[in-house]
Amino acid sequence: MRNLTPPWTMLRLSLLLLVLPVLVVVATTTTTTTTTTSSLSDDDFHNWLSVHSKSYSNNTSNLDEWKHRFSIFQENARLVQRHNDAFAKGETSFTMTIDGPFADLTDQEFTQLYLMDSQDCSATHRSSGKLHTASIDSTIDSGPYDIDWRTKGILTAVKNQGACGSCWTFSTTGCLEAHTCLAQNRDCTHWLGLAEQQLVDCAQDFNNHGCNGGLPSQAYEYIKYNGGIDLETSYLYVANKTDGTCKAKDFTIGAQVAGVYNITSRDEDDLMHAIATLGPVSIAYQVSPDFRLYQHGVYDSYNATTKKIMCKSDNHHVNHAVVAVGMGQTAKTKDLPVTPFYIVRNSWGTSWGMEGHFWMKRGENLCGVSDCASFPLVPKTKQKDGQDAAGGTSAETTTKIITTTHNAALLRGSSE
Repeated sequence: MRNLTPPWTMLRLSLLLLVLPVLVVVATTTTTTTTTTSSLSDDDFHNWLSVHSKSYSNNTSNLDEWKHRFSIFQENARLVQRHNDAFAKGETSFTMTIDGPFADLTDQEFTQLYLMDSQDCSATHRSSGKLHTASIDSTIDSGPYDIDWRTKGILTAVKNQGACGSCWTFSTTGCLEAHTCLAQNRDCTHWLGLAEQQLVDCAQDFNNHGCNGGLPSQAYEYIKYNGGIDLETSYLYVANKTDGTCKAKDFTIGAQVAGVYNITSRDEDDLMHAIATLGPVSIAYQVSPDFRLYQHGVYDSYNATTKKIMCKSDNHHVNHAVVAVGMGQTAKTKDLPVTPFYIVRNSWGTSWGMEGHFWMKRGENLCGVSDCASFPLVPKTKQKDGQDAAGGTSAETTTKIITTTHNAALLRGSSE
């Protein structure tokens, strides 16, 4: 019987990947960068598979697949090592790890399984006007902004889209859940939230394509037209394991959308203002393959081999949608300047990144982060008899729509 390594082995691997670059630099300036692949054993890979509930049996019939995946695991470890060497030298502001859920995949496999087809925002993203004006809020200055909506009780738990390019649906529900809870002034930290699967199955007429991609702004339009969106608990998420039939006929109304606010493309000041004063914002951008191995720090899309930024910053190559839930900046140190960042909620589960979140460098439209930003204008539903425990309202329930204060300001100030 194989003597499996103890559960803290993966932690040692992460520490080794971070510490080793420093040791190499200190020891000698002529020593070449080494990798950690020699320290990775079969047991390490078995332990990683166990942590992430994956299985590649190394019996005779599946031996080739197991060897192939272990080889990819080792190659990703080398990539992580090179990048963390660069981090130790101050060349980049984020670290990588093989402890995350995608260390057994090549960049091509990851792109095919977890990212959506490239979306072109230029043809569909129409600006709703300028947000950052004195008529809306004259008390807000130009920054620096420091806000974390995760501390306000309006966000549900991080979800996992699985092997389906449905990130746009999670960006939509994550942002709409937050604005609904904000408008209704209720704690939603234990709410299971809204139905991504409904968007996968039903929003095609609004230029969305299920597991092949879509945009939150277009999903909000569908929800507005449809009269609402179902609850997660009554329209379960199954990713691509569906016949594609829309099952939202007599559904429970979990949330509604009165309108959509599209932030002017590439207007990052307005994006920051919206996050700082109004709530979370759906954003879409281009993900580079290295992003799958992100661990912590401020993501800057730095390639340690080419010494260049990997992602593109235009609105023609958007392949991932997420929710910006805050902003902050790093502390200034002797060797490093202050780096402003967005706090972003992803949809790859809590075993990825910083408990499902990441920081992204802000102020330079990195990866096109401000190209396709939008958020919903939500009605405030007056709770009456018939409202379910999760906050959803049955179709028969009478509701009174009261526009929230911040939405009213937006509607008056928009150029729709």
